[in-house]
Amino acid sequence: MPAHPARIARSRAYRLYTRFPPALRARLEADGATGVPLALVQRLVDRGPVEVAAGAARGVLLDPRAFPLTHVQAHGAVRGTLEPEVQEALRRTVAPGDVVYDIGANVGFFTLLAARLTGPDGHVVAFEPSPPAVAGLRANVALNGLAVTVREAAVAATPGRARLLQVGEHSWSHLEDRGHHPGTTAVVEVEVTTVDAEVAAGRPVPAVVKLDVEGSEVAALQGMARTLAEHRPALVIELHGTNHEVLDVLDDAGYRAENLEGPQPLRDAGPVHLLARPAR
Repeated sequence: MPAHPARIARSRAYRLYTRFPPALRARLEADGATGVPLALVQRLVDRGPVEVAAGAARGVLLDPRAFPLTHVQAHGAVRGTLEPEVQEALRRTVAPGDVVYDIGANVGFFTLLAARLTGPDGHVVAFEPSPPAVAGLRANVALNGLAVTVREAAVAATPGRARLLQVGEHSWSHLEDRGHHPGTTAVVEVEVTTVDAEVAAGRPVPAVVKLDVEGSEVAALQGMARTLAEHRPALVIELHGTNHEVLDVLDDAGYRAENLEGPQPLRDAGPVHLLARPAR
């Protein structure tokens, strides 16, 4: 079925805006009178879904209220260029019928991509603790009609409750034990779960886990120790200054990791993405 003409127009307007020079976008996104052009473009695209233009997620629909023009990931998401190394890793590891856990799902770009890759016989469980991000996640899932379960919870080493630093840009929200963030706008109490607890409670076992938890990578891996030992899922992880600690955990679990962003050894590579698979 051909795309609706209005959707095509909205999507093109959104993508055109993302191609403006950064300095011009900064002026358009400033407070006051210079923000009027931005408001007009946002009003146009807010009238309905926009479509991802390229990449592995080509054709996925996004709710522009969840991905406003000023969202730090919006431009890459709508153009299909967001974290291409993660897109490629998911394309390489997710098979039809798989179960995928998207931990730190934000508003769902990779959740939707994973759900497309698993197909109608698979399933994605998306974990996200930030209430505004969860609202966007649910909206994007509803637009696409894919097999996704949303869990409004953080993932760490032990189940319970914790305080979440809610950052103005929700992509950077993180648990309080990771330290202060200068962009914090609120502190909220959230549920915390573990992968092992989810599996023990009857959640389907993941074949692939995508992990982006703003520095809580080690805690999340500790909370899936049994799942790693018994089920050996593939792992796609964004590192946030935790390279040595994460690699120590993966080594102990019998996993081999590769740098998705180049040949540099992972321990010295800084904030990159890795793909880890069982070595034995």
